[in-house]
Amino acid sequence: MVVTAAVLATLLKDPLTKAFGWTFTEALKGTHSKKIEKALQTLSERILDIVKVKTIYKGDDSIDLHEFYVATKIDNIQGSVDNILNISNKSIVLEGTVGQGKSIFMRYLTYQEATKGQRVPIFFELRRLEDNQSLKAAINNKIKNWIPLFNDDDFEKFANSGSLVLFLDGFDEVPYEKVSMLINEIEGWCERYEGLQIIISSRPEADIQKSNRFRVFKLSSYGSYEQGKLVDKLVAEEESRSLLKKAIEDSTTEIQNLLTTPLMVTLFVMNYRSNLEIPTNQSEFYKELFSVLISRHDKTKPGYKRPLNSGISETDLQKNFEHFCFITNNDNKILLTYAESINVIETCLEKQNIKANPIDVLEDFSKVVCLLLKDGLEYSFIHKSIQEYFYSSFILRKSEKAKEKFYTKCIANHTIYSQVRNIINFLKRNDTYSYNKYYKKIILSDYINCYQILDNSNLILDNIYIRIGDNDNEATVVLNNMGRFKSSL
Repeated sequence: MVVTAAVLATLLKDPLTKAFGWTFTEALKGTHSKKIEKALQTLSERILDIVKVKTIYKGDDSIDLHEFYVATKIDNIQGSVDNILNISNKSIVLEGTVGQGKSIFMRYLTYQEATKGQRVPIFFELRRLEDNQSLKAAINNKIKNWIPLFNDDDFEKFANSGSLVLFLDGFDEVPYEKVSMLINEIEGWCERYEGLQIIISSRPEADIQKSNRFRVFKLSSYGSYEQGKLVDKLVAEEESRSLLKKAIEDSTTEIQNLLTTPLMVTLFVMNYRSNLEIPTNQSEFYKELFSVLISRHDKTKPGYKRPLNSGISETDLQKNFEHFCFITNNDNKILLTYAESINVIETCLEKQNIKANPIDVLEDFSKVVCLLLKDGLEYSFIHKSIQEYFYSSFILRKSEKAKEKFYTKCIANHTIYSQVRNIINFLKRNDTYSYNKYYKKIILSDYINCYQILDNSNLILDNIYIRIGDNDNEATVVLNNMGRFKSSL
């Protein structure tokens, strides 16, 4: 049950009083009381806005996440989690794979924290960090938007009060060149503000997970129970729900292994309801997605096909979207202003020699295909994996020479590789020949040369040292001289 802004304002009085020294009983008269009440009202409304989200299933309409949220579980923690203290009272990283619902979980936890009335939760998407902007400056701006009485000088007091908990969403979406500075700033906060709890969400292998200041907790994969609960939330008709659950049950082992996240289950539902066919692998999910989204509103109108605002063909629109994903990912952009979006689309149209109004194309991306979300004057991808898959589709259409150049850059430049690592995983399946020839073969050759691997010897074996411990089940393995690795078994 979602509480009203008025109820939430009452719940948040105590933590704000503790943080700022506002004494409500002594401020019942005059403008100060009115300012406090206004600040509480604004804070409550902002927190309620957090649970209103746009989804790939509903398209352009914002809905309350409680309408589709299925209780999240954490590995090695009993039961589902309905507030952050069920996990830890320390600063933590919540790790989840593509489409596992990290952002929805963070929003849910923000709301749940507010309804407890003990601390003030602030939710911030790290992708919104501006160039050369510190995290502190960004958080101060966010708090000022949420609590009008707040000013920059209040941050130290607020952070030390024990009344603030920060939910920093999407660490993996921070550009590579900003990561080190951001980690230093966050670790500094952990050291200075003992009362501040910081919750960070990220994909696996993000650098923040190496920090000694954070313990990592992994979101659990979906099982059949969660799959069924999400189908129940997404589909109103009982007969359709039964058919979908049976389709999931009858799907191939590969599909079963893919349906472990909310995103994949949602795409399965959309694809199956549109085509009445069960996709056989992840690529088929995305391959049909563009057409499914364009035509999904027309299924109840026999013989009707919605014209695109841009007037171009569906194929050309998809090619432009693929190019759009290529450019924006290379620029480390998943959040764009209106002007930036138009400029990128103009470039795509010019490069592909397609005549169309870029404003209309942007309208098709956001309102027809619904793969871009419009938030005020900004646009963002419905999910980063969307940008990554269609980037891979753009590469797939290129010449062999262009593919070789792309894979060579990925091998030679770690910064580029860090941006396209997940894209390469898509290409591994869809561009098998070129992937093996220009990427995997080169890496294996470098590995063979580095370790001088021959039929009967190699540098690793020549330098390896194994010591058997007192217990026969224990051994220490050390690679001498080269310093490549040291591990215990």
